[in-house]
Amino acid sequence: MNMLYALLWLLPVIQSAEIKMFCKCFCGSNSTIFEIPTVDLKPCANCTKQFCLDNVKDGLCDGIADATCPSNDFKTACFARDSVKDEVIVHLFLFITFVLIVFSLFKPWIDKWTQSRTRYQAVANSS
Repeated sequence: MNMLYALLWLLPVIQSAEIKMFCKCFCGSNSTIFEIPTVDLKPCANCTKQFCLDNVKDGLCDGIADATCPSNDFKTACFARDSVKDEVIVHLFLFITFVLIVFSLFKPWIDKWTQSRTRYQAVANSS
């Protein structure tokens, strides 16, 4: 029950975690990742072809002139990384896995102990 209270206590912390959003720009076989400012409610809406063209340097996307140029070699992907929520999920998974492994190691002794505690011997009838 205490674990449940701890998780409920952590819920506001997890919800208010600062999430870093990234935009991955694919120009042909090359790709570059940029951090997107999270001032908007939907930061992934900023991960567009024009955003990539404005931020890509070193001639990575020279074959793509502007945002209106149709190109099958150009793609964008928006993703989040390093959020506290993800870290909590991973740590919780590892903790539960560890507890299950430890329990499975000690289960034979636990079963033997509980079995010896539940054996009852008949008491002679005194009548």
